[in-house]
Amino acid sequence: MTIGELLKQTRQSLGLTQTEMAAGIVSTSYYSKVERNIHQISADELIAILNRHHIDNAAFFAHLSSSSSQKKRDFIKEIGDAYEKKDKQTLLAIKKDIDQLPDSKQKKYYQLQIELVLNVYLTKADDIPDELKNNLKKFVFQDNNWNENSLQLFRETIRVYDIDELTFLVNAILVKYQQPAELPIKTQEILGGICINFLDKCYEHNTPELIKQPLQYISKLSNASELLLVKILKNYYQAVFNKNIDEVKTISGVLEKAGWKDFVSVLPHLSN
Repeated sequence: MTIGELLKQTRQSLGLTQTEMAAGIVSTSYYSKVERNIHQISADELIAILNRHHIDNAAFFAHLSSSSSQKKRDFIKEIGDAYEKKDKQTLLAIKKDIDQLPDSKQKKYYQLQIELVLNVYLTKADDIPDELKNNLKKFVFQDNNWNENSLQLFRETIRVYDIDELTFLVNAILVKYQQPAELPIKTQEILGGICINFLDKCYEHNTPELIKQPLQYISKLSNASELLLVKILKNYYQAVFNKNIDEVKTISGVLEKAGWKDFVSVLPHLSN
């Protein structure tokens, strides 16, 4: 648990608003960002806030230390492993553990991931249930602040959005992250995946006029080995939109030989 998360938990237990909790020691806007782990708070400011509300400093820091020392479970890996084995009982057990976590954005992210796996991926549903769609959009749009979790969820649920919504959102994301090669490789993977899924949506809706920006963006990603598939798929979709049958067949063959036959089967193909 971070300082921001513990402050939020403490504030809510006291029934205070963010303005009341900040108490003029920092601005409400700044305090809000501390709770969301966007800004850090100085030790002096933190202690002043705790003292203003008669919060036991020692107990606060002991709670923080205890939370930090607990081994953090990798719920996303556990979900992925259970899904690969099609182990519904394990997935349900993981869901139960997630539901018992303290309320936080991270908990909500885990809940949405497990709901997707249980109700869409595992059942091979043709569509995402409306309630889950709305919850996914709400999570992605919360605070108008993109982070790794919301980007990851957006990448996985692009089919929730219509083409106009997608065009707006993808453009906003690519503008925010204008220098992708400077970002962590994991973030680059997510952004590359968003571009590839958007290209697929463009093919589905026959909107080739929208493909230039994502194609150019993928070219700006670093040359790390983890991004090789994204760059290959960029060339694949470029060949599809250019109606280059020979190039499409060549890339398909390479992917199939690399063990991606099932993956290739769901990609768009050109007929002779």
